[in-house]
Amino acid sequence: MFWRTHLSLSVVVLLIAAVGLVGMLLYLRYAAGLAPSIAVVERVQRADAEATSYIVTYVIPFLALPSDTWEHGVALIILYVVLCILYITANMIHINPVLNLLGFHLYQVTLSDGSENALIARHRVRRGEQVRVCLIGDDILLEKGSSLLS
Repeated sequence: MFWRTHLSLSVVVLLIAAVGLVGMLLYLRYAAGLAPSIAVVERVQRADAEATSYIVTYVIPFLALPSDTWEHGVALIILYVVLCILYITANMIHINPVLNLLGFHLYQVTLSDGSENALIARHRVRRGEQVRVCLIGDDILLEKGSSLLS
């Protein structure tokens, strides 16, 4: 087991993950306080299911490898760098597996004003639906009431 042979590195990685999780939850709490607007969804397409299967294709083969040598560590670092590059170049940077685990879904929506946005929501979004949303980034909307902490 990697954590047995590299305890200090394992603790650092877990601390970084914990800071990221707490940061995300604090951001969602902040976003819950933003003023909402009403958006009418003209076109909707689910965007998170495809990315999850895409990542699993690359991660699963590495789970079977022993992680006790430096070569395996380098292979994992290369994997994560390649995934990072793919995330950015394939415009999947807004897809967050932790949000998926917490029940959020990512949709690509076209609104009645013609704008195209990523929408993070906890319920299934349908065409023609009016959704209360907050703008949380460039072309990124969060459904109002979706926050775990609101």
